[in-house]
Amino acid sequence: MEWHELPYLFPAFERPGEWLARLERHAELLAEAAVHTRVTSVSAEEAVQRHYAESLEIWRIAVESAPLHLELVADIGSGGGFPGLVMACISPDIRFALVEPLQKRARLLLDAAAEMGLRNVEVVALRAEEAGRGNLREAADVVVARAVAPLPELLEYTVPFARGGGIIALPKGSGLEAELAGARRAGHILGAGYLETTPMRPSISETLSVAVFRKDRPTPKTYPRRPGMPRQKPL
Repeated sequence: MEWHELPYLFPAFERPGEWLARLERHAELLAEAAVHTRVTSVSAEEAVQRHYAESLEIWRIAVESAPLHLELVADIGSGGGFPGLVMACISPDIRFALVEPLQKRARLLLDAAAEMGLRNVEVVALRAEEAGRGNLREAADVVVARAVAPLPELLEYTVPFARGGGIIALPKGSGLEAELAGARRAGHILGAGYLETTPMRPSISETLSVAVFRKDRPTPKTYPRRPGMPRQKPL
């Protein structure tokens, strides 16, 4: 897939000349930073499709399910900015909080946002279990996370950030159905209900789908548990 194909795949995203230039610059910045901060093992030949098209597809699907008026999006475990920083390039009028615990990656995200002229990006250099107890708790209209953890664990990282009526959009591969079966209890405990699964379009990915949950009620104060617990003892 080539860069010039993205505006045709996502015609609903306005001002393609602006966001496409930002995405290309983002890819350059990651390549330049790779000598000291590696954020991906995906080759340059695959990056447009695997990173950028897939991130845009997550955003397209999330927007279709989300509340009509979006103010804040939280990306948990943002890494090099996939999908959150990519989404921020598309929607400069929406605030994006990128939660990334690794200090080098958090600094890279800050520098990249500044280089691309994005004023709608906040980087939170904390673990999800810590950030989920701060001022982002119950605040986001949309929460996303890509390639972070199995669903029961991932829901504990993400659901606390969503406000009532907000959605949690989580891309997953071929094992999604098995993960969903094991995640229903976690969703119930955390205050989120499973809404739907939307496959990505085959031109973008033949294996990935986006599982969408909706926040039904406040997350109990006991969650998220202390760092490490969601992984050691998934709900």
